[in-house]
Amino acid sequence: MYNSLLVFVLGINTGTSVDGVDLALVKWNANDLKKFQIIEEASYEIDPTVKQEIEMLISKQVCSLEAVSNLHYKIGRFLGFIVNEFKKEFPQHQIDLIGMHGQTVFHGTESSMQLGNIGLVSKLAGITTVGDFRSGDIAFGGNGAPLTSFLDDILIRDEGDTKATLNIGGIANITIMNPGEPTLAYDTGPGNTLIDCLMKKLFQKDYDNNGDIARFGKVNENFIDALIRKTDYFHKAPPKTTGREFFDEKFADKFLDLGNKENIIANVSYFTAKTISNEIQKYKLKQIFVAGGGYRNKYLMETMQALNPGVEFSSHDGFHINSQYKEAMLFSLLAFTSFKDIPNNVPSSTGAKRDTILGVISKP
Repeated sequence: MYNSLLVFVLGINTGTSVDGVDLALVKWNANDLKKFQIIEEASYEIDPTVKQEIEMLISKQVCSLEAVSNLHYKIGRFLGFIVNEFKKEFPQHQIDLIGMHGQTVFHGTESSMQLGNIGLVSKLAGITTVGDFRSGDIAFGGNGAPLTSFLDDILIRDEGDTKATLNIGGIANITIMNPGEPTLAYDTGPGNTLIDCLMKKLFQKDYDNNGDIARFGKVNENFIDALIRKTDYFHKAPPKTTGREFFDEKFADKFLDLGNKENIIANVSYFTAKTISNEIQKYKLKQIFVAGGGYRNKYLMETMQALNPGVEFSSHDGFHINSQYKEAMLFSLLAFTSFKDIPNNVPSSTGAKRDTILGVISKP
């Protein structure tokens, strides 16, 4: 593997929504990164106890050092277990390297924390593992995010035409790639996080399936517009990044006085679509390629289409990228480029002062 141009890399994504673990096994070619091959993709549920501890830590933003340390190792052991389950399910596939992001529990202006010990994963899986993809960018003055712009820059950029992507995970981020110009990418604000938070509180459900509940509610556009005006993040210039530390349960509670439960979900969904659309409308875009769990929320996507009638919202299928597994594929790519000493941050998106190689390597 060490001297080979072709390397099989398993990417692992645990998103801010804490809704599951996505794995993508990809064969990369060091001579041409666009000549990749998706070998296998799979999703696994998060252990309920681990999920509960993650949710409590993110929502409270306060806990003991012991609890943080224990959860760091618990997530590492769980991800090591998931890799071994994947190996049992697909014993025919070779895995040379693992790329894992870990679970983000805090992302601020000066630091970022992802839990999930890479040393445990590499030892338990018996495979060299690459993680900690944010600190290298932060070391040179960057935000350490968004990371997705690197994959967009490598696999989607077209020097003959403007390309744009949108990822709607817990937080939403947009990437704009104009020919001959540096890639611009940043977080637009909430993706699924506020909707999911209020679904749990009001309906005891993890998410609004297809946006079916939001359809029965009435939107108060005056409230939405006023809340956007009052929220400083939406008026900051990029590069910028945010997370569930700001768009948290306290922020979600701002919607609780909007009438019945359906009205609340309709308004928080419209707020999400509106804040994303406000950013889309700053650029002359004809088509946007969308990934992330929010792409499956039909109400959210229909609302965004209504707000942007001249824009075509498409999947990533034309680039041989499964929208659900795009971030798992990203961490596969970041691990491969890190291992091959290829710079893999995008300073024009993160605000870093220079290119650098992201990732820390742990051998089994």
